Amino acid sequence: MIAKPDKQATDHIRLIGGISEDTVKRRFVPFLKEFYRNRYEPSPDTIKVNLDNVGTGGIVADGMITFKKEDDSTFVCTYEATSRDKIEEVRFSLNLVYFLWDCAAFGALCAACSYGFFYVTQFKWLYDLQATGNIGLIIGTATMGFFAWYFTMQGWRKYRYIYAIEQFKRYQADEQWVALAEDVFPAPNDPYMVELKTQCIYQGFGLALVPAEGPVRILNAPSRIGIFGKDRKMVDWFTRSQWYKTISQNVTTAARYRPPDTFNVYWNKVARPVRHLVIEPFKKHIWGILSKPFGQTTDVYSRFMGGQKVQKWVFALSLATLLPLCYQVLSFSEENLADLEELKHWESDINPEDQPGYTPNDDILPQGVPKQYPVPVQSPEPEITTINLSGSDDEIQTINLSGDDEDDVPTINLSGDEEEPSPPPQPARAASKAGTASGGPCAGVKGRTGWIIQDNAYSSGDNALARVNTLKANDISATATPRSCFESGGSGYIVWLGAVRPTREAAQKTADDLGKTLRRLGLGKGKLMVRELK
Repeated sequence: MIAKPDKQATDHIRLIGGISEDTVKRRFVPFLKEFYRNRYEPSPDTIKVNLDNVGTGGIVADGMITFKKEDDSTFVCTYEATSRDKIEEVRFSLNLVYFLWDCAAFGALCAACSYGFFYVTQFKWLYDLQATGNIGLIIGTATMGFFAWYFTMQGWRKYRYIYAIEQFKRYQADEQWVALAEDVFPAPNDPYMVELKTQCIYQGFGLALVPAEGPVRILNAPSRIGIFGKDRKMVDWFTRSQWYKTISQNVTTAARYRPPDTFNVYWNKVARPVRHLVIEPFKKHIWGILSKPFGQTTDVYSRFMGGQKVQKWVFALSLATLLPLCYQVLSFSEENLADLEELKHWESDINPEDQPGYTPNDDILPQGVPKQYPVPVQSPEPEITTINLSGSDDEIQTINLSGDDEDDVPTINLSGDEEEPSPPPQPARAASKAGTASGGPCAGVKGRTGWIIQDNAYSSGDNALARVNTLKANDISATATPRSCFESGGSGYIVWLGAVRPTREAAQKTADDLGKTLRRLGLGKGKLMVRELK
């Protein structure tokens, strides 16, 4: 039978305007004894009741009942008693720390994923943003992710924090109860009451109402199998009086085993100088320096990772992904970026062999087997002979009918005799048009020492001439010279830029500047090569 309060106690409760927390604690004990007597049949002499229990780590339990079951195992039941003046213990509130860490983790994850996507697909765009743009992109996407989670997930049930439930999660007991005074919530359908009942059912905790009069009403009984399993652990409980008693016993025991005073006198004569001259300086100057960083690092890590471990790991891993990618983008050189742009042609339908003067980037000299049917590029238009019947004085080829051979005028042969065809134009003539110095095609480099900046090599003089004209049209000095002027037995033409440089360092510096200019104008054909004149 459950004990009923006497009339004098009931009148006292009505006078003070509600059930106190201490009354809830004491009225709930007879209910638990009766409840477990029908469930486990404990031995009456093994039942122990303790109120106001504390445990390691600041864990508090308003009441605890222990007894021996039939298999001689110990059963532990704890409960949290709540009155109307302690309603904040059972009303849910926003778990702000947990919620903000989720927002930060989601924002960092969004920034890492978006930056990784742009790194793979739009690398040149990231490079063009420079440092300020990249940092702004990361901060912007992280901020968008943070506030997207903040404004959309604030009402999620996982962020509803109830103190009594969180206390139960910190330790393991066979069964745990929340004992409420019946006047804590105004109605059974109160939102805070509904949420408390929902979390108790989900976590496997019991919930009961303790009225001022009458029996305790069970809203839901605790589940026998917890959903957490081994995530929680048992706590060594003790009351406050037991704690004070243990401290006093330890002091008494230490005093009992204290050595005699004579021994202490001789011991201090030896120990004090050693401690003062050796141990304390060692701790201060050596051990303090060695142990402080490790100890502080361990303590800071333990405090920092004390809660929200998943969110903090997601945040840290997202930063670890962002920093290397951002560093690689910001430290990327323009020369490597130009190489990436040229590599894109391999993925398109453009055949690089159709471009005049194409050579691989790793070797400036032409190599390999040429195409069987190359596509002509900028081939000269054939000259067409016409008959001038207009009577104008323009220089147009005419038919010589006078019979005089004095004027060297192109004529059309009507005699029917076959004449020898005129020889084709020599490439050297085309090269001479490219700006070589007078006195032979090798006059600009023959007999000179130094370094030149080679733009490219061509097998055709027309292609070399076209390249020189293009460069000169953009105010870049260029010269086409036969390859035989640089190496014996060589064929084709070499286009080089500027003048002959006296040292390799000066030529390399000029080559770097010209390379940037060519890429800016869209005229880059690869990396410029510095070549020595011998």
